[in-house]
Amino acid sequence: MQFNSIEFLFFFLPAFLAVYLLAPARAKSPILLLGSLLYYVLACSGSYWQLILLVGMTGLSYLAGLTLRKAGRGALLAVYLTFLAGILVFFKLYDGGRYLPVGMSFYLFQISAYLIDVFRGKTVPQSNLISYASQTVMFPKLLSGPLVSPESLRAQAQDCRPHFRRFHEGLQELILGLGLKVLLANKLSGLWGQAGSLGYENVSVPFAWMALSGYAMRLYFDFYGYSLMAMGLGKMLGYDLPRNFDDPYASKTVSEFYRRWHVTLGAWFREYVYIPLGGNRKGTIRTILNLAVVWLLTGLWHGVGGNYLLWAGILFVLIVNERLWMGRLMKRSHVISHVYLVFVILMSWVPFAIGDFGQMIAFFGRLFGVGGAVLNPMDYLSAGITYGPLLAAGVILATPIPRKIWEKCRNSTLADLFLLLIFWLVIYSVSTAAQDPFLYFQY
Repeated sequence: MQFNSIEFLFFFLPAFLAVYLLAPARAKSPILLLGSLLYYVLACSGSYWQLILLVGMTGLSYLAGLTLRKAGRGALLAVYLTFLAGILVFFKLYDGGRYLPVGMSFYLFQISAYLIDVFRGKTVPQSNLISYASQTVMFPKLLSGPLVSPESLRAQAQDCRPHFRRFHEGLQELILGLGLKVLLANKLSGLWGQAGSLGYENVSVPFAWMALSGYAMRLYFDFYGYSLMAMGLGKMLGYDLPRNFDDPYASKTVSEFYRRWHVTLGAWFREYVYIPLGGNRKGTIRTILNLAVVWLLTGLWHGVGGNYLLWAGILFVLIVNERLWMGRLMKRSHVISHVYLVFVILMSWVPFAIGDFGQMIAFFGRLFGVGGAVLNPMDYLSAGITYGPLLAAGVILATPIPRKIWEKCRNSTLADLFLLLIFWLVIYSVSTAAQDPFLYFQY
């Protein structure tokens, strides 16, 4: 059961909200905990061993937090973090990650942040197990984030009473996210799938570029849509979850792009890996080494395949190049820097999307008209008719302009009527098509 499923939208969510909103303040944490655990079981298709693991990791981290009260517990913290990392690495490596529990990367990162913050004294250990568990496994953010500061969640839990304006804004964001996921990302998935079916080495140059653009937009709007839904659901429950995307394709450098893409994951690596290693405070060589560690871990977080390491390595080289040389050149022309950014990001998605190195090289070749016998030189014409409007919509929606317009008119009746139309288009689409899972559920 996912956020874009009929079961969630018409059964689970209304039933949960009816109980949660009518409950007294002291009962909200237990209800949120029970509802989140039920949602997790349904999201795992009834896989109770995954639920047991989630509950076990949450309970162990609660007890671990209590043992880190006193100073001088660095060795103990290292043991806890090594254990959590070991659990994650085991499931990612075992049988190619086939048995990786849903959302494990995210909730283990959340737990690790809590333990580190307790050790540093940035937050005090949670004394109430129910409150701690409800914040850790909160279903809007459980499977794919956003990653939230433990202290922020704790502070918000003290006064998480929903009110009409916040609930209304949350409902709007939920529907907008649904629209991006179902009406745009899911539809664009067919374009990249068509390229794979034809054979990456057999498509024309225009079709290859269309397919790659479609993949980039699908990935973006799939995860952006999920993040909007998570933010919306959080507001409906009385919590403000952080934005995970800040118009990344409006960036001018790769480093800026990844400050605005998956914002909370980047912030996690910066806060708990990059800065403790020394950040950029110990000279150029040390800064480059620290960046190498961060991007190595980022690649491994996405998967153990060599293609993910290649993807992360490409981005590392680009970011170092920007810091040492190209950064100053990019500042001279916003147009050139933006064209550069879009081009290199599109290129970087190729190893991210294609795990087979032979197929990867073949597709790179087709992008630039090298190698392969094109099966249908006019293949891009039929694809353009089907996917052209979606690609055009994606380009527009990837700019900051639609969001700025929305912020100005979101409180109008017309905006609510527009969202009502979007909602029923989503329901029609979901009810007549196979469910398309969120891409980031696999990480």
